Amino acid sequence: MTRALRISLWCALAIGGLARVAGAQTSATAILDRVEMNARRPIDFHAIVLPETVYVGQQATYQVAVMLSADARSRLRRNPEFLPPELHGLLAYELGTPTRVPARNYAGGVFEAHVFQRALFPVTSGAQVVPAPQLTYALPQSSSYFSREERFVVRAESAAFIVKALPAEGRPDDFNGAVGVFKSSVRIDTTVARVGDPLVLTLRVQGTGNVKLLPRPTIELDWASVVPGTERIQVDSSGALVRGTKDFDWILTPARDGRVIVPALRYAYFDPYAARYAMAESAPVALSIRSGTLASSDEGESVTLMPLRTVEDVTRSIRTWSGAGRPPADWLFWLVCALLLPLPFLLVTRSTRVASPRVRAGGVPTSSNASMHVEELGARGAARVTRRTLLASLATRFEQSPQALVSRRHVRRVLRRAGVTRQTTRELLVLLEQLDEVGFAPSASSQRSAEISGAATETDAARRATELLRRVESEAVPRGRQLNMTSMGALWMLAGLTSAAFLVAPLRAQTRTSPSNRVALPSLETPRDPVAAVGLARDAYHRRAFTEAAQRFQALVARQPRNPDLLANWGTAAWAAGDTVDAVIAWQRAARLEPLAVDLQEHISALPAGARGGVADIPMVPVSWLARVAVVLWFAGWLVLTWLAWQRRRSGDVVATRMSRWLRGMAQSMCLLALVALGAAWWGARALDASALEVVLRPETMRIAPGNDADAMGGVTTGDVVRVMESRDEWRRVVHADGRRGWLPAMRLLAIEESTNVTVLEAAPDRVPSGRPVSVP
Repeated sequence: MTRALRISLWCALAIGGLARVAGAQTSATAILDRVEMNARRPIDFHAIVLPETVYVGQQATYQVAVMLSADARSRLRRNPEFLPPELHGLLAYELGTPTRVPARNYAGGVFEAHVFQRALFPVTSGAQVVPAPQLTYALPQSSSYFSREERFVVRAESAAFIVKALPAEGRPDDFNGAVGVFKSSVRIDTTVARVGDPLVLTLRVQGTGNVKLLPRPTIELDWASVVPGTERIQVDSSGALVRGTKDFDWILTPARDGRVIVPALRYAYFDPYAARYAMAESAPVALSIRSGTLASSDEGESVTLMPLRTVEDVTRSIRTWSGAGRPPADWLFWLVCALLLPLPFLLVTRSTRVASPRVRAGGVPTSSNASMHVEELGARGAARVTRRTLLASLATRFEQSPQALVSRRHVRRVLRRAGVTRQTTRELLVLLEQLDEVGFAPSASSQRSAEISGAATETDAARRATELLRRVESEAVPRGRQLNMTSMGALWMLAGLTSAAFLVAPLRAQTRTSPSNRVALPSLETPRDPVAAVGLARDAYHRRAFTEAAQRFQALVARQPRNPDLLANWGTAAWAAGDTVDAVIAWQRAARLEPLAVDLQEHISALPAGARGGVADIPMVPVSWLARVAVVLWFAGWLVLTWLAWQRRRSGDVVATRMSRWLRGMAQSMCLLALVALGAAWWGARALDASALEVVLRPETMRIAPGNDADAMGGVTTGDVVRVMESRDEWRRVVHADGRRGWLPAMRLLAIEESTNVTVLEAAPDRVPSGRPVSVP
């Protein structure tokens, strides 16, 4: 197709578009032909919306007509007051100046008409109703100058129209909601530039429609980095249709020299007058780039390389509490700590309690005078009473119910738990068995039972019972110490669970992953031996095959997602390859695993301003060590306090009073320091949590509300870090690193905490390298 033919075709299309727009214009006096006048009113008032059916974003004209009779015009002393209706779901512009129509005959009356117009742009589909406007005027009651005025209020009709949704058929993939008839053009502020020197590219979109709602298009260049700039709007509402222009600026930083071309930029829009989608395409622009001081991102060129980390043991699974995931301590660890927190108080309280055997109702003897009662009852020679008294004394001593000591098994369990020796327990059980035979055997066998027991009389059995009770009293552990030992057992059991949590939590955190939406990279042959795989990745990096090196390190990170050395090397290779997004993800995750690493902090400082500071800031807090120190200090402090209380219960004092006070003060200080360290670890864990952080994949406009028709509040660029606060459909409410809050499309974001997989084809359709020039400090 020749140039002349293309120009002719373009002119024909432009003339056809202008004809369609001109045919869609509403006459400034169309309302006068569509409403019925009331000749009996001195001032008549009407309203209408034309056309009656429009698309979302298409202009509808709202006309209001004020009809003045000759008598009313001669009597009016001041202009009537017009109260416009409240508009909901509509954007309005005043159209030009009011139109005055000379007096003529309307429905039997002569009126002078004044027509006011307003352009309405609906933002939602459905039936729209414009409420009735109100006109207030005053007429004198007579022709006298001092005559009183009579006030009148007139209401026009409410106007309704239908708003249709934009059709889905034929909608381009890059359509962002522009409605109208537009054309576009591109200009650059210079024709000759240098590598590294920024220049401004401006896309101008002009035509008929609400230009304020035109969204910023997306521009991607392989020879320069692209950062959104300012937007300028000019609106012309002097005619019947709202027109205007909108300029979009981008800051381009060339990354290589030579002759480059800004390709034709296509801006998709919906033509409501032709009811179809169209494209406003700009002409390509050629540009000459001279060499500069900034290094090119092409592999194999002279680039200052960042040093790679030495992976000490790639087969070792890195265990760490802090990381680019949820709070670094596993939920089991925090649960055990919460359960152990009140335990030391209960432990010390019970360990200092003095045991005081209770006297039960019914005159059951206590342990202190049990032997006396046994002697008295034994003197009466009542074997049955001796047995019953012996069991009652044991039940009172150990705070058990007499019914609980009905069998040898129950008696043995109670005595052994109290610390009574096996020999004493065995002799006591033998005595009870002998008393059973003596007390409950027939009379003929009483002598046989006495011989078996080795006692000549039942008085000897009572004496043996008294002696055994004294031995039990001396061997059994006091009641307070029993509780102390039980609490100590529970303490060490929970301490063991805590230690297990320390070992299990990092392994659980290591296997925790999130859904992946990574870009599918070309498949590389990666050896199964991790040492060989690391060697291949390092070789690729040193021979300046940065893309291959980044892919190989990314494959290794997929195997060990919490290895900070591999993550740091992946970020370094991605940065050298010009992929800002991967560099931000890798270095952010590595720095959150090792917040005290100086080299990682230096890498973070080299990232763009939107990828550091604010929500992307990484505090240098050793969460792992703080958590462990807190637990050790806590248990050590309470262990000392428990030992002091146990010694006081056992012997009345520990050692010297000064030493006791010093130990108590040291233990209390350790517990206080443990709480401070635990609080610092908790704060650091929250600060290092990256579960809500995401990285911007490509330049995008941040908006004040979800939707492409919402007002813009600045742009974000590739590699910016944001924190997601709310999700709504395909939009995310985020907080930018610079503090701005707004909405971004979900398809433009990629989570930092994601499972890295370079072999599964789950690529985002818009995930492309950022094209950032390699600038390695």
